[in-house]
Amino acid sequence: MLASAAPVSAGSFVAAARPRIILFGDSLTERGFDQPGGWASYMAANYTRRADVVNRGMSGYNTRWAIQVLPYVFGPPAPSGGSSSSSSSITAGSSSSAALAGQVLFATLFFGANDAARKEGPEHSARQHVPVEEYGRNLREMVSYMRAAGVRRILLLTPPPVWSPGRRKHMLWRVGEQASDWPLDRTQEATEPYARAAAELAAELGVPCLDLNTLLQQEEDWGERLLCDGLHFTPAGQEKLWSLVREAVWREWPETRPEALKTQFPAWDAINFADIPSSFVPQPADEVVAAAKKTAGANGVKA
Repeated sequence: MLASAAPVSAGSFVAAARPRIILFGDSLTERGFDQPGGWASYMAANYTRRADVVNRGMSGYNTRWAIQVLPYVFGPPAPSGGSSSSSSSITAGSSSSAALAGQVLFATLFFGANDAARKEGPEHSARQHVPVEEYGRNLREMVSYMRAAGVRRILLLTPPPVWSPGRRKHMLWRVGEQASDWPLDRTQEATEPYARAAAELAAELGVPCLDLNTLLQQEEDWGERLLCDGLHFTPAGQEKLWSLVREAVWREWPETRPEALKTQFPAWDAINFADIPSSFVPQPADEVVAAAKKTAGANGVKA
């Protein structure tokens, strides 16, 4: 399912905000709304009226710089022993959108492509380089901060593989023939250790990980078909990325599938036409909690 037309509704809720899905990363995330068919666009289409997809991709950023914007993306950490504005009163098993209104349903963490820029490469990209040891520490700090800010579902994505012929072609197009003898800014040999570090850290922290560096290389003609410049995604690459993200998220947290979530506001034909305002009364919080636990129990999920 790339763009769901209308998943079966789990009902509706009335609230001022929807749950949020935060996509945090570099240009591979920022370009997720590229047309045709960016991976974030596919996600937004699937979660229409159920959750807002918030793209916080920042082109060119490495983890060293991204750490600085964590408070602006996820809000402040919760006070010790308390709950932050991003945390829900419902456990991770809940599928109640009303209880999660304005909260983070799940988040993706997708950095490393710029950290892995080669120090021996062109000056403009060498400035993006972050040693792999620091990259691992930065990812650890990011996950810790996100959890402290109340984000309970985090999917970590490794940097994708780099296709050197595509990078060379891109440099020639961007700079001209003088770049023919320049060292490449990125290579798969330089990127692979970062992907391995991300996957190992995810396993240590108990965070689901999508190892794009490995998975995409299993695709036929991956470099030419999935990557437009040896690094960023073609429309086919965007579609493949969405399918992998979708499978990972829905496998880890089936309660976040669109069909398990309520839509914001009732369907037009569910409105009480004899008493229209009655169809738009927010559900009391205690009823929402009870309904969420009941739904979670029915789905075999511990609430």
